[in-house]
Amino acid sequence: MDSFKQANSHSSSYLYSLFADNQYLYGGTIWDDCSIKVYNGTNLELIRSLEGFTGTVFVLLSDDHHLFSGSGDSRVIVWDKKDWSEVGSFSGQRHFVLSLAIDKEYIYAGGIDDCTNVFSRDDLGQVTALEGHKSNVLSLACDEEYMYSGSGEIWWGGPGSPRPPEFESAIRVWDKSDWSCVAVLEGHTDNVNAIATDSRFVYSISDDSTLRLYSKEDWSENLCITLEAMRIEFMTTDEGSIYIGCSDGSVRQFSKTGIDT
Repeated sequence: MDSFKQANSHSSSYLYSLFADNQYLYGGTIWDDCSIKVYNGTNLELIRSLEGFTGTVFVLLSDDHHLFSGSGDSRVIVWDKKDWSEVGSFSGQRHFVLSLAIDKEYIYAGGIDDCTNVFSRDDLGQVTALEGHKSNVLSLACDEEYMYSGSGEIWWGGPGSPRPPEFESAIRVWDKSDWSCVAVLEGHTDNVNAIATDSRFVYSISDDSTLRLYSKEDWSENLCITLEAMRIEFMTTDEGSIYIGCSDGSVRQFSKTGIDT
C-alpha cells in the first residue's frame, strides 16, 4: 500500500469543498481567501490557485477537459484544465450555488433558491428551472434518463437542533426528456447531503445518519441503514461498493452485493 501523503497549500485557508479526478485534487476555500487550490494528484504538490471568488467555493466537479465550480457569489465557473483559464461563467442561483451535476449536454446548479437551474454546455445559456422543492437543493446527481435533486436547509442549526416546520428532506426525480418531476423519494428526516445512482438503484445519505436505497423500477425504498455517527456528509460509489464519510472521521464501505438484494 502506498504511504499516505499530505497536501500543503502553504496557506491558512479553510478548505470547504474537495474533489478528485485521475489527474488532480481540487480544494475550495472559504473566508478571506476564496479560491480553488489545484494539487497534482500524484504527489499532492500545489500547482495552481484559481482566484477571483467573492464567496465560499461550495462545490467542485470535473470531467476530462473542464473543472466546474459553484460558489457563494452565485456563479458557476467553467475552467479549462489545459491552462486553468476561465472558459465562461454564469449565475447558477441568485445567491449560493451549493450543488452541481453535469452530463454531456447540461450543467445543473442547485442551491439556496430551492430549485435546480439547467444550463446548456454549448453556450452556457439557461434551458429551464426545475422547481418544486420547499428547501435548499443540497445535492444533485444524474444518469442518462433522470436528474436527481436532494433538499435540506443550509441555515438551520444542524443535527439535533429543532427543525423548522417547513423543513423538507426529499429527493425529486426529473425526467430529462421533458423536465417533469416523475417521483418524490421520501423517508429522510434531515438534510439530503449526497446522492448516487447506478443502473438499478438510487442511493442517498442524510444528516439523519442513514443510507437509503431506492429502486428505479417503482421508486420505492428498498433499504435503510442507520449508522452510529452524528452526521454523514459525503458519499461516492464505484461498481461494487459505496463509501461514506462520517463526522467521527471514519470512512464506511458497504458492498453493493450485500445491500441491494
